[in-house]
Amino acid sequence: MKKIGYLGPKGSFSEEAIHLFIASQPELNDSLPELIAFSTIPRLLFACNDNEIDLAFVPLENSTEGQVGVTMDTLGQTEHIFITNEFIHSIDQCLLAHEPMPLEQIERVYSHEQAIGQCRDFLENHLPNAQQITCLSTAEAAHRISSIRENWAAIGPRRAAQLYNLHLVRECIQDATLNATRFVLVGHSLAEMSGGEDKTSLLVIAENTPGALYRILGEFAKRHINLSRIESRPSKRKLGEYVFFVDVDGYVFAPLIQDVLWALKEEHISVKLLGSYPKAHPHERVF
Repeated sequence: MKKIGYLGPKGSFSEEAIHLFIASQPELNDSLPELIAFSTIPRLLFACNDNEIDLAFVPLENSTEGQVGVTMDTLGQTEHIFITNEFIHSIDQCLLAHEPMPLEQIERVYSHEQAIGQCRDFLENHLPNAQQITCLSTAEAAHRISSIRENWAAIGPRRAAQLYNLHLVRECIQDATLNATRFVLVGHSLAEMSGGEDKTSLLVIAENTPGALYRILGEFAKRHINLSRIESRPSKRKLGEYVFFVDVDGYVFAPLIQDVLWALKEEHISVKLLGSYPKAHPHERVF
């Protein structure tokens, strides 16, 4: 039985998404995996890197709030794992409380920082005086308020309300009606080329010199290779130095992508392969 880790506890959006992902994968349905909750994304990914679990299921980016920085940073620090699948999950944020209460009575709102960011307009317009407190996950926020009879609320999924016996004060409170998170499955081996469209994720480390990013992008552009995403993150080595996370259309061993990788190597630009995997196509109602 495979062991798959996810960002818990039960009732998180990650748990909700992983059940839907498993249902969409025939090879996982044949022998249902053991699901293991982790309290943080770094612990989850390092557990996979160290072979404590077979696979890790983590959020990578949100259509409203953008990149999940801690996931990207940790993927850059690991050495033995690759992205093997991606899965796009629609996100509906709900305001939860232990009992029905008027919005003006709510004194605190607990949630993960991404969820709070996705509901910024709602919080400013309807709960301007409520203290915002960040938690490691939306499920932890729901669990925290479930045992305390105070005028506190949490932002999280409907599943959390069911698991922790909470009342749905408001539903669909996210600022963008069409809100989705891209999750990735991480494992110990590179995925094989699919029969459809593939995507390759790279971490590119360039010297902090004029034109460095231009040279990187130019190698892809002159071969007409599409970059579907590029994000910069601090290198964590010194202030003002950045690394680039790049998603490229195509499988890593395709001749044109191999040409780019050799060209970058000749220019002394370091590239780390994060994974090459089937491209997920979001449902039209998501985006």
